[in-house]
Amino acid sequence: MADLVGKRARLEALELESKKRRKLVLISLCTLLVVGVVAIVLSTKEAIPGFDDKYSIGKSVNYTDKTIEMTEVKAEINNGQIKLSFNDLEKNKILYAMYDPNFDIGNGQKGLPVMAYLSPAGRVMVASSFCEPCYSRKFHIEGDVLVCNVCFTRWSLADLTGLGGGCTKYPPQELNYSVDEENGKIVINEDDLKDWKPRDYDASTTSNMN
Repeated sequence: MADLVGKRARLEALELESKKRRKLVLISLCTLLVVGVVAIVLSTKEAIPGFDDKYSIGKSVNYTDKTIEMTEVKAEINNGQIKLSFNDLEKNKILYAMYDPNFDIGNGQKGLPVMAYLSPAGRVMVASSFCEPCYSRKFHIEGDVLVCNVCFTRWSLADLTGLGGGCTKYPPQELNYSVDEENGKIVINEDDLKDWKPRDYDASTTSNMN
């Protein structure tokens, strides 16, 4: 009888130890999963709506195997604001609008345009449409990548991180904006562009073409 009780106690102890091990494994797996998700979110900045100050259309955009050129539109400029049509952006995915054709950008060239595009996660991105080293003002989308039409440097659509090419250190500079949902407008404060200046060009950062 004593042997039976002892055997039962040993089995119960083993079962308890096994349960503890399974629990620890489950906790470890859950921790790894959470860490992985957080790492992806932080590395791409393509988070759920409300993660940052970017406006979200509430759905993702599929750019797989697609090449999309800029659609040129005319911006509304009045009362210190520059406005782009939100409907135009949803329809065309990437917009180009000339803010000031007489804006001095150096090297004897003039003209400062702006761009707006939808990231793969459906966030609205607004930036100057200018690549300092090659003075390009036009870009296009290839898959999930923004590409300069002159030097063919590539940046991630998600956050404009450089991916390859000669001008990765000079992505279009992001601009603050708001969205007027009632009137369907993307609104940029004109003061932000009046004070805009090209970044100082460092030739050593573009010497290695990929």
